[in-house]
Amino acid sequence: MNEVYTDPLDYFSTPLEQWSYQLNIVFIHNSFYPIFAFLFGFGLAIMAENIAARGGNFIPVLYRRMIAMLIFGLLHGFFLFYGDILNVYAVLGALAILLLLLPNIVTLIVAAGLALLYLLTLLPTILAVMLHPNYFNTINFNFEGKQNEWLHIMTSGDYSKIVHLNQSFFYEGFAVINPDTTLSYILSIMPFVLLGMFVKRANILSAITQYKGTMLFLSIVFAILGIMIKYSVIAYRLNPIASDGFIYYGGVLLSVCYIIWVTLLCEYPIIKRGMHPFKLMGKMSFTLYIMQSVLMFIVFYVFSLYGQLTLIEVYGVAIIIVLFQIVFATIYFSKFKQGPLEWVWRKITYLK
Repeated sequence: MNEVYTDPLDYFSTPLEQWSYQLNIVFIHNSFYPIFAFLFGFGLAIMAENIAARGGNFIPVLYRRMIAMLIFGLLHGFFLFYGDILNVYAVLGALAILLLLLPNIVTLIVAAGLALLYLLTLLPTILAVMLHPNYFNTINFNFEGKQNEWLHIMTSGDYSKIVHLNQSFFYEGFAVINPDTTLSYILSIMPFVLLGMFVKRANILSAITQYKGTMLFLSIVFAILGIMIKYSVIAYRLNPIASDGFIYYGGVLLSVCYIIWVTLLCEYPIIKRGMHPFKLMGKMSFTLYIMQSVLMFIVFYVFSLYGQLTLIEVYGVAIIIVLFQIVFATIYFSKFKQGPLEWVWRKITYLK
């Protein structure tokens, strides 16, 4: 929770910052985590199939992997970055693995059921906003007292206080050891994990390249709908609670578009070659994910830049870190075959 969550368009005063914030909301915010969750489920299904094909039992292997992931995630969340997603994937993965033992259609049915339940929880607010959008623009949604406390601690340079506040926020909003948080993630993220498993086991992803015209048309329709849904948050300046459903479903529609577009673009050799640096990053995504948190911790807390940078400067820091990681991954894989944390994770997973 910080000053941005109260009224971003007031907080970001310059036209360039407002414009870049709006672009972030429409095209980036909540438009990628469905992809990551989908790929996580897809990867679980791949591992299960490969282990079974070698005559092994994938259950103990995958559960060791999830336990290790949970430990890494909790350490990351409590001591580095409150927004950790690893602990979430670990618990959701532990539940999803059981469905790999059942017919694939069961996975799809459970995913659809969870998605429907989540829609029902968001529907009252969505309908209320559609009927009275201005009402949700004028609700007093002020976290000023909490914001000032947050900013004071995060800019204090007192690492013990910073870590303690990080731990509190992590437990309240992101740690799956909090039952309320776990239920929320089961409804909002689990459907994408299960969908990834279903798509891999049913070999559906190949349909994107088989039916290019149809997929391209669908992606354009989804893109238009997703942009319209997410832009309503900006147009009506909805508060965070009211905007939840619009950000979620707009992001889901755009994530489908991005999957289709990247898959189709990679059919062209020149584009596929251009994606090679990102492929290397993907091979050590665990290491780079933790590295990003370490680097951001240094930038914002060691150098006391938290709350001191403009939005454009924050974007600049993010771009510099990504470029650094591209170079790092390229150099690293010229000498090694596996990322350092990936190596540790694999040792725990396969016990060899």
